[in-house]
Amino acid sequence: METMEMETTPSTLPGRRWFPIDNAAILYAAARRKHWCRTFRISAILKEEVDPAVLAEALREITPRFPSFRGQLQDGFFWSYFQYTDALPVPEKEHDYPYRPIPLTGTDQPNFRVLYYKRRVSVEVFHSLADGGAITIFLASLLTRYYELKGETIPHDDHALRVEDTPQESETCDAYRLHAKPDAKARTPEKRKPYYNKGEVRKNFAHVVHGTCRVDDLKAAAAKYELTITEYVTALLIWSFIRTAPEALTQDVCISVPMDLRRRFGTKNLRNFVYMTDIGFSPNGRTDVAFEEIAQKINGELLQKGNPAVLLDEISANVAAQQSKVLRPVPYLIKRAFLKNTYRQNQHSFTTFFSNWGIMDAPEAVLAHIERAEFVLGDTPHQPFGCAAMSVNGYITLTFSGSNTDTQFQTAFFRFMANDGVPVRVESNLRAEGEEKEVQA
Repeated sequence: METMEMETTPSTLPGRRWFPIDNAAILYAAARRKHWCRTFRISAILKEEVDPAVLAEALREITPRFPSFRGQLQDGFFWSYFQYTDALPVPEKEHDYPYRPIPLTGTDQPNFRVLYYKRRVSVEVFHSLADGGAITIFLASLLTRYYELKGETIPHDDHALRVEDTPQESETCDAYRLHAKPDAKARTPEKRKPYYNKGEVRKNFAHVVHGTCRVDDLKAAAAKYELTITEYVTALLIWSFIRTAPEALTQDVCISVPMDLRRRFGTKNLRNFVYMTDIGFSPNGRTDVAFEEIAQKINGELLQKGNPAVLLDEISANVAAQQSKVLRPVPYLIKRAFLKNTYRQNQHSFTTFFSNWGIMDAPEAVLAHIERAEFVLGDTPHQPFGCAAMSVNGYITLTFSGSNTDTQFQTAFFRFMANDGVPVRVESNLRAEGEEKEVQA
């Protein structure tokens, strides 16, 4: 095992004791540190308190339905890989700050955890294992089994996986390698010098700010500028950086936006299958840039960069680099140093990131129990904070998370939304527990 090379088959079906790491996971695995790894969480806030015993049984029963989730990261001689573990996770009562590093060594547990606290159920994961799309399906499936065990009859649909179903190859494969085409050439990336300001940070702490509003209100505000919700939030992030920077910006403001490739390629993959693209704006030293100017500049850019033909070239080129005959025989110790530097350079190529996973789908009977959903990105050593969004039952929650303790940026961001006709309720863990406020226009 220790001298293996990457296999040609991407299968992770039950019966295998290890499976290869996917193309996106390689950088996250290489970039991990002793006390940090790229982690995120997706939560559902229920309308009633969680029953820990029922949640534990639901987790025990549903996890085998997701065999690729039962992996522990290991370092081989040529590549890192996932070792399959027979251990099943046990839900923990949350008592610490969110998205703490997932233990990668010294444990028999897979590289994710399930937490509960009062009415909240959260799934936190090491990003090499899966992305937000996969975790959303896992959480919906977990809650479906939870309410079945509580005695509800929940009709089958496509929004949750069931314990009696057999895992499919399409769910567990490396979708990057499955769709990659030979001889693809990636485009030359734009050269940018992005604005970067880490600000004041606290160690071993996660500053989280949730802003919740109606999806229809946010959609109506975006429509005034002929933008989608993702474009609107991206433009507002750029505007907020320009307005709150300590001095006039001569650097570009770049927002890194992940694109879910499942919808574009019709794939049911339950690992990683996203592509990161950058949306940038150059203020050129101006502090009076109007939001309308930014909106006009980025309008349609995500649609253009999300063209499946363009994306296919990009992911194919990345897979080809991973499978290079020159790179293959190089020991992983050397590969990892190179990949870690690549990850660091990538992180310094944008100002912050915004991830919108859209609607949390689940069976209707499960949705009736959910008040709101939250997507919280773990911090990185390179950005002050990130922003993520998740919607359910007509409400969307925008979440800022990071180790930066300043709230000037978030205040400007949500105040603009309120002035633009989007009432938003804001909750922060820097305020008294449970305290919320409505941002006034």
